[in-house]
Amino acid sequence: MTAREPVLPAPPAAADPLDAAALVDDPARVLRHDRAELRARLAALPDHRGGVGREVFTQAEAVFGTGPVTTAEFASRLHFAATVLGHREYAEQVAAAEPGLPWRTVWAWWRPVGVYEAEPNLSGDGSAEVYEADGRPLLKVTALWCADTWFDLATGVRLDAPPEGAAVPYEETEPDGPWLFEPDDESWAPRAPDGWEEPFALDGGRYVFQDARGVAVVEQNEKALAGRPSGDADDGGATDDDPTDGEPWFRPGTRNARADEPLTAARLDRVFGPSGVLRVPAAELPDALTHEPTRALLAGAGLPRRWAAGVTSFAAAAPPLGPGPEGMLRVGAFDLGYCDPGEVFVHPATGAVGMRQPDGSHGPGGDAVFPLARDLDAFVRLLEGVRRHMGACWDPYPGEEGVSAFLRAMDAVDAGALAEGAPGAGVWEHLFASVTELSVYGY
Repeated sequence: MTAREPVLPAPPAAADPLDAAALVDDPARVLRHDRAELRARLAALPDHRGGVGREVFTQAEAVFGTGPVTTAEFASRLHFAATVLGHREYAEQVAAAEPGLPWRTVWAWWRPVGVYEAEPNLSGDGSAEVYEADGRPLLKVTALWCADTWFDLATGVRLDAPPEGAAVPYEETEPDGPWLFEPDDESWAPRAPDGWEEPFALDGGRYVFQDARGVAVVEQNEKALAGRPSGDADDGGATDDDPTDGEPWFRPGTRNARADEPLTAARLDRVFGPSGVLRVPAAELPDALTHEPTRALLAGAGLPRRWAAGVTSFAAAAPPLGPGPEGMLRVGAFDLGYCDPGEVFVHPATGAVGMRQPDGSHGPGGDAVFPLARDLDAFVRLLEGVRRHMGACWDPYPGEEGVSAFLRAMDAVDAGALAEGAPGAGVWEHLFASVTELSVYGY
């Protein structure tokens, strides 16, 4: 008779990574969970699987890093990420799940990691100044590459500029002790996002922070911070940890327009401003323009009236679509900074876009027109892409590949126009260098 082998307990079932998508939609469960394990389970999810919680978790770690921190401080990071992404309900759930938040984000006008939009872009000499008009505190944001923008300081609602002389500077409140993210000699401080420097202090423990990615109004929790541990800023969890190796995740189709998504009037208005887009009513388009997609584009989405990056710029022709060489129609002209301007034309039957540059810095020179873009749709998308990505190119987050993301996006628009040896590739390389090689100041 043979001895019976002992019956061993079955190994624990491996965690189903698909459950992680549901788990992170509940902030209370996130805060109770091991972050490293949760991070690994989210990384194992298919790209199409997830919701708001996955967006918030990955954004928080992309901004602040993956190093160990207290549950309360991580909750503040989740709250910031949710607010920046526009997920206010999730932010409220975070605050309810962790009443001991050391700080919370009141509102933010901020570019998230991995999101490429024309605004906010406070690269260069950006500023955020507090004013008061008719007893109402206001915030004025000024930057080289954004129009002056006014906000209600309490709510973040965008406002029209007050009448001239109606707004007076708001007197800054001197904090009693170190400001929110500044440790003193005997206590630890939470870690701020990369780039945040000394803020503008407001009443009630609120602060205005501003850097190249935008502005945020945050509020400290005096009760929670009163119990902060003693020691240096590197103790108790506030570390200079590196950003996560992975990229933030977004629900498919919710961020960063794809190359195959149609151009719309609303989309171009967001990038160039309603007054910065030229639209020609269909009845006013020249009869010679028979290329229907170009007619639809000009009457619908439109063409930028003005565009600029660094020392280069573009201005639409006035009046538009006048006769040009070789039977083409005038679109506008580039000021290329250090060489002759480049005149831009569209072929009325094929929609192909060409350029003429007399000094031959690009193309054959003289009166010859050479190919520049597949069509006017691609031409507009390339200009739009520079505006969308310039902030991430000039001021990327640590670990964010702003230039690489920009070049990939442009290649997806018109790879043929950008290919090595293409007639207009040198022009686009010259224009793109304004954000990929030169500084925000153009040198």
